[in-house]
Amino acid sequence: MWKGLAVEGGGTKTTAVVFQGLEILGLGISGSSNFVEVGKRAEHTLRKAIQRALDMANLSLAEVERASFALAGIGDSPNFTRIGENLVKSIFPNSLVVNDGVAAVKLAHLNMDGGALVAGTGNVGYIQKAGELKKLAGWGWFFGDEGSASYIGKRGIAMATRALDGLIESRLPEEVERFFGAPIRVVIERLTKRPNKRIIASFAKVVDKLAEEGDPGARIVMDEAIAYIDSMLTRMRKEVERVAGTGGVFRSMMVRQAFPTLKVYEGYQTVIGSMVMLLGDVKEEDRDELLKQLERLKPRRRQGSHS
Repeated sequence: MWKGLAVEGGGTKTTAVVFQGLEILGLGISGSSNFVEVGKRAEHTLRKAIQRALDMANLSLAEVERASFALAGIGDSPNFTRIGENLVKSIFPNSLVVNDGVAAVKLAHLNMDGGALVAGTGNVGYIQKAGELKKLAGWGWFFGDEGSASYIGKRGIAMATRALDGLIESRLPEEVERFFGAPIRVVIERLTKRPNKRIIASFAKVVDKLAEEGDPGARIVMDEAIAYIDSMLTRMRKEVERVAGTGGVFRSMMVRQAFPTLKVYEGYQTVIGSMVMLLGDVKEEDRDELLKQLERLKPRRRQGSHS
């Protein structure tokens, strides 16, 4: 049987698996391959994850016959899609190339009707109904990405400025300075001149922790994020019954308490959805077995992870 390569790349990490049928032969993990944010470094990151998977499987890329890439940025605009497709073509011609949100909905629902919301470094949602896909959100972190880690981090810094202006009570100013290692005006100047979505997103964990402790400014931010996630899930349920979530924001205790019955997957597990697109007819029990294989292969400290 043919051997396949499935890749999922987002704003924090890239996951690649080499497989044959329903057996995962190798797994590789590296850093961000969101080409919209990291530019030409994305190719290096993708190749690193792929090579790690090939090394584990004791295979070469020439032995792989089919490939699927699910990448953040695909479908965000015609230009971004062209850049992403050309990037993939340089690695493995004739690959299937989709947005990472498509892999999320395939992971959660296979080929059945359903919706999936990705709330990781950025955000995107997909509804799958009667074999058709509909994209929601994915507007980028300048105009959108509500409910994502980059939104939470950015809003947390904004709330810190409100606290300094005496508009709210919050420990966010001191936490911004502690986290970024500089006075807050210097932090804002640096991030204004050279915005770094991943670094800003990493501050979300601090905001979340403060919110759990009852900090008023941080609570405003997390309540906003939860309200947005709720609105997206409600929107999806207007068209489909089953919805799921994936991404690091769903690790937040506050978010999990807000959606206690929501099925949630880890971001790196989305690579199984990329596999599903190549395999075609996959049953739920097959998907669950693939997830177990992925867990067994996953290193305790994820290769190249920044999360």
